[in-house]
Amino acid sequence: MGAKKEVPINKLKKRQSGTVKKINTMNTVTVQKLLAMGIVPGRIIHIIRTYAVYILQIDNTEVAMDKELAQNVILMINSL
Repeated sequence: MGAKKEVPINKLKKRQSGTVKKINTMNTVTVQKLLAMGIVPGRIIHIIRTYAVYILQIDNTEVAMDKELAQNVILMINSL
């Protein structure tokens, strides 16, 4: 099994997944947007698409976000 690695969503590729480790911003509007999407620590996120926007699957829901928002979400992934 590979080591765990912390990576922002905007650095991941299509079909990768990880567990939300933290939200890396102090901007309350950004934090509120992410919480409204269901992005909270411990939640598993699957990357569906990375261009032109990021499409993420969270449980049975798909959400979209731009690169600026995606860089604020840090996932814990297994590195190879």
